[in-house]
Amino acid sequence: MIPDTEPKAPSPFSPKLVLGVAIIVAGLVLTLDNLGLVEAHLIFKLWPLVLVALGVAKLRQEGSGGSGGTGAWVLIFVGAFILLANFGRVHLTDALGPLLIVALGIFLVVKALKQSRGVPPELEKSEDFLQGTAIFGAFKRRVLTQSLRGGELTAIFGGFEVDLRHAAIADSQARVDVFVLFGGGEIRVPEGWEVANRATSIMGSVGDSTYHGGEAQAGRPRLVLTGLTLFGGVEVKS
Repeated sequence: MIPDTEPKAPSPFSPKLVLGVAIIVAGLVLTLDNLGLVEAHLIFKLWPLVLVALGVAKLRQEGSGGSGGTGAWVLIFVGAFILLANFGRVHLTDALGPLLIVALGIFLVVKALKQSRGVPPELEKSEDFLQGTAIFGAFKRRVLTQSLRGGELTAIFGGFEVDLRHAAIADSQARVDVFVLFGGGEIRVPEGWEVANRATSIMGSVGDSTYHGGEAQAGRPRLVLTGLTLFGGVEVKS
């Protein structure tokens, strides 16, 4: 995948900046508490907002796809959950056990996918290999490579939008493996591409709304979809 020609300016909203500001605010609150102007214990109930801000900063810095995006969304959801617990909206101990079970399941699924897909390291690091992971989040990807060699897309309680309309396939065929669990995705392809659906759907679907009229042409670019959708779906459009 070739990045956009115009370089993206680095965001000043970084995790280190958030942490530094949080420490400054904490010091000011303690100072005002010592002067009897505020009650620090009430204000410090808002500390989970720091986790939320850290997650947002990581998203802006690294994007929502991949491991960086996953960690960012974990920070956001954990921070929001603890914030609700601090104000008595939820009981932390009642929900912690089930949430840990969900986290363990997601970890095992991601590890199993990595093993079953078996992508060679040199291909996994290639810009011509499409990759994206959305866990409790979403990502958008615009692919510009002129030699797409395949890819893997994962959405667990999340979604993705992938635009391949400006891409070209290497050797006339590329395989993209998708895994969707309680989520969804959209893949847009150029006019003239042939889409072959080899994915398995259980209480889910893989829809192909591309144009299939006319006679088949030799050497026509072919996108093969494999993988699994559970309680979710993927839609392929032109």
